[in-house]
Amino acid sequence: MIAGSSEENIELKTQTLGMRILKEDESHSSRFFSEHFWSKTFLKLSLRYPKLKVEMFRFVDVLPSLRTKKEITEHFVLYLINKDTEISNWVRPFLRNVLSAFPISYFFGMMIRAAVLRTSGNFIAGINFEDAKTRLQNLRKEESVFTLDVLGEAALSEKEAVAYQKQYLDILKSLDSFAGSESTRYGTCPFVNVSVKCSSLYSQISSLATEESVSALKERLRPILRLAKEKNYFINLDAEQFDYKEILLSLAEEIFSEPEFAAYPHFGIVIQTYLKNSQKDLIRILEYSKNRNTPITVRLVKGAYWEYEVIRSREKGWETPVFENKEETDFNYETCAKMLLDSYPRILSAFASHNIRSLSAILAYAEIKEIPKRDFEIQMLYGMGNSYKFVFKRMGYRIREYTPLGEFLPGMAYLVRRLLENTSNQGFLQNFITGRMDYSRLLKNPEESIHAKLS
Repeated sequence: MIAGSSEENIELKTQTLGMRILKEDESHSSRFFSEHFWSKTFLKLSLRYPKLKVEMFRFVDVLPSLRTKKEITEHFVLYLINKDTEISNWVRPFLRNVLSAFPISYFFGMMIRAAVLRTSGNFIAGINFEDAKTRLQNLRKEESVFTLDVLGEAALSEKEAVAYQKQYLDILKSLDSFAGSESTRYGTCPFVNVSVKCSSLYSQISSLATEESVSALKERLRPILRLAKEKNYFINLDAEQFDYKEILLSLAEEIFSEPEFAAYPHFGIVIQTYLKNSQKDLIRILEYSKNRNTPITVRLVKGAYWEYEVIRSREKGWETPVFENKEETDFNYETCAKMLLDSYPRILSAFASHNIRSLSAILAYAEIKEIPKRDFEIQMLYGMGNSYKFVFKRMGYRIREYTPLGEFLPGMAYLVRRLLENTSNQGFLQNFITGRMDYSRLLKNPEESIHAKLS
């Protein structure tokens, strides 16, 4: 890293870049998602009512299993009215009685289902590749590239795991019209990028059987990697909950170092910086990358399972594996980003964030290191922060959109995680809901906030 008085120069450059980005964004579009009424509703409730936020997540998570409008209303009452949330005690009986009456219960359930479907349609590109093809083509016309994410959590059976493997293979076979690559100083960057959720490939994945899980996953993953290599596509092993972290790190370390894959430059893995040991994990990746003949890519994210990790740890009486303070996660993100840029070009980077402070710090550091703008990329979620994407593309950076494919209702678990994840992203959320910006607050150095709390 760059040390000494240069830290002040980096911070000054960060503030200057951040101010430019925010002003250009505001001039381009003063509001994100002006048409996304239900998304804003989710986020407003998340900010004002944290207990209600948790119950809302639980309700939407179970929604796909509810078959009738009456069941939807009953579960809405169970999770959001009957539980101990911020809803006033005197209001609960009234809401409970009103929503239990027919035909109100029927129409309310229908309205909730329609609202969820409408919201998910803004953030999920399509049910399958064919359904999403037009939207993917539009991304390319807008000079964005994408990484496809097949929605779905862990496979519940080996039959389901094999079906997921086939789905990944079928998608890779269908992407010929999007093939191609961009030349960079280190080599090329493929347009086609697919994110693989490894827990979907093996139903018995378990932190209690790490070696067995890694071995089984390698068998399922090799055909996918071979096809990607044949077509010159990029494969990224996606991040999942903390329980699977050791499995995924070991899997990447072993399979990316196998003779048939060690010379292929288009594989990647994810580091989640809300994890307290993420810097150690990153050092581990840097070390085993020395055994490869070509670079490996790290996608840096803050993490989307925060609620799950905190609640589960507290229930079990375990030490929480994630930072519980936003500033610590933000500071760790910037630290890990600098570690990645210091490792260029042996390690390539993809910075996934909507936080302008975080991205400004990264871009400032990359400029000082004289790393070309197209030799790393900024990644953002499909359907979110489109005016930011416009600004970054105009500045010359590559934007890759994390683009989900899957059924809209089952995909809501994904959607709610992403929406609630953004409740901790002050800049994005403030602009999203109000269209107003406090530039100095949005660009504040997280290290200063940490020191202020300790003093």
